[in-house]
Amino acid sequence: MNLNYVRLITDCFDEMVSFYRDKLGFEAKFVDEENKYAEFTTEGATLSIFDRNQMQKALGIEDSSKRHECSDYVVIIFRVDDVDGLADQLKEKGIVLFSEPQDRPEWSIRTLHLRDPSGNLLEFNQPLKSD
Repeated sequence: MNLNYVRLITDCFDEMVSFYRDKLGFEAKFVDEENKYAEFTTEGATLSIFDRNQMQKALGIEDSSKRHECSDYVVIIFRVDDVDGLADQLKEKGIVLFSEPQDRPEWSIRTLHLRDPSGNLLEFNQPLKSD
């Protein structure tokens, strides 16, 4: 398992992109203004920025009354070879998944999400197989 991304969740997408790109000088490798998602190149893992409402939609938190239950500021993302196999292993260890493995074609990955004991959101993903 490799640390692949650190995703910062924000309510001020434009300001965050400007801060990391224009002030800190990170190279933007991808910026999607419409979906409010950006990725920056670093010497290690990719740093990404994602709009809070978009992340909550991706996690299936559509009910606005529940949105404050998921006020994440960061998602730690790991690349794995087999999301489904990992899900089975985690469940055998008594770990409760936040979301079962699912394809996310718009992201080109298959994901599962869980929370660590401190409540931090973790994502494990693998590339979707090409047809």
